[in-house]
Amino acid sequence: MTVSETERERSTEKAVQALYAADAEREWGRLERHRTEFAVTLRALEQHLPGAPAQILDCGGGPGRYAITLAQRGYRVTLFDLSPDLLSMARQRAADAGVELVDFDQGTATDLSRYPDAQFDAVLLMGPLYHLLNGDDRRKALAEAYRVTKPGGVVFAAFIARYAAHIDALSGYPDLPTSDPGQLAEYQQIAASGLLPPRADGQVAFTAYFAHPNEVRPLCESAGLDLIELLAAEGLASGREDQLNALEGNAWDFWVNVNATVSRDPSVLGGAEHLIAVCRRPRWRSVLRQIAAAAAEHELDYRIVGGTALALRGLPVPVHDVDVEFPATAIDDAYRLERLLEGEIILQVSWRESESYRSHFGRMIVDGVAVEIMAGLERRVGERWMPSFLTTDEVVWFEGLQVRTLALEEEALAYLRAGRLDRAAAVLPHCEAGLLRLHLSGAVRHGLL
Repeated sequence: MTVSETERERSTEKAVQALYAADAEREWGRLERHRTEFAVTLRALEQHLPGAPAQILDCGGGPGRYAITLAQRGYRVTLFDLSPDLLSMARQRAADAGVELVDFDQGTATDLSRYPDAQFDAVLLMGPLYHLLNGDDRRKALAEAYRVTKPGGVVFAAFIARYAAHIDALSGYPDLPTSDPGQLAEYQQIAASGLLPPRADGQVAFTAYFAHPNEVRPLCESAGLDLIELLAAEGLASGREDQLNALEGNAWDFWVNVNATVSRDPSVLGGAEHLIAVCRRPRWRSVLRQIAAAAAEHELDYRIVGGTALALRGLPVPVHDVDVEFPATAIDDAYRLERLLEGEIILQVSWRESESYRSHFGRMIVDGVAVEIMAGLERRVGERWMPSFLTTDEVVWFEGLQVRTLALEEEALAYLRAGRLDRAAAVLPHCEAGLLRLHLSGAVRHGLL
């Protein structure tokens, strides 16, 4: 990070701290003014959180609205926030509610180093991403949330939506954007870039990044998270809350149900003021770390193949299991890997044969993830058995470890041979044309296509 970037980050932090110090009480009352957002978010938490007393980090939870509510439901909640003023209020509000939080920690969401890896069952990141103006900082905050979440745990990440400021102005003060050139420039800048930086004159003012719905998935996935669903926190209620807030009983419940249901409809995301990304730290990533570490330590000659290999390259494919393939020259390594991994053996590695394939094959469950081990794989082509050509060996860096994979060109060819045209179509745009032609001609020459 350059000096100018560091200064800009500190300037933003100071602006955010000053904003909440100026009127901490207003932040506590925000979710009373926006009851639908609070209710829809609680529905999402109820659906996706593990049962109490799971450990939760409420990162950027401010005065503790969600932290206190979850603590009342039996969760063990640690509250973390940038603002000392909001943390002080949270202490008092928790005491008033008669609940105990595990701790009240102050700091920035881009640095959660006080917490060890995989400490929490779930992380709430519902605030920090509002105020991180730099894309790398948003990615860093999500990566830190990923790091401190247990494999299989959930991360809830909230964003201010791109047109939230415009919706707010339209519903209450539509003449504001054109009231003076400075206001007009701000609204134009938000629409174009999502940025609302600190004021140059140092006055206390809202500082934020307004995210476009289309950028949420790639951002979360760049931090290693799987996006389960993206919600419009207000459902249909954005800019229409005054009358809704007056409702109680059956009428209120009806509209909460409607908005919670509609929040999952992609067509309403652009008209929301807040977005909630429900993410999961996938278990397969921690299992892949175990495999890569064991293989490196014991010098195993392997390749990660299939969907996992594609996901490592950033392709948006689901990973249901981890496939590890060994060449015919390293059959013993397949048996060694089975012994090195800690898990439940479903099928012990041994020679197996079907009508279409034969190989040394086994299946295990490691930390809830299926791992398939195969060596010396051969495929029947007519009356012949043809070996699987593991001719390429590419290294992909993954969380500080080297993972050995096939080249994408060879993966594409394998999918074509298997008749997986949908998967081949996903891989082909990422292939180098010359290498792909080379592999294709070799497959034709050997009678594989």
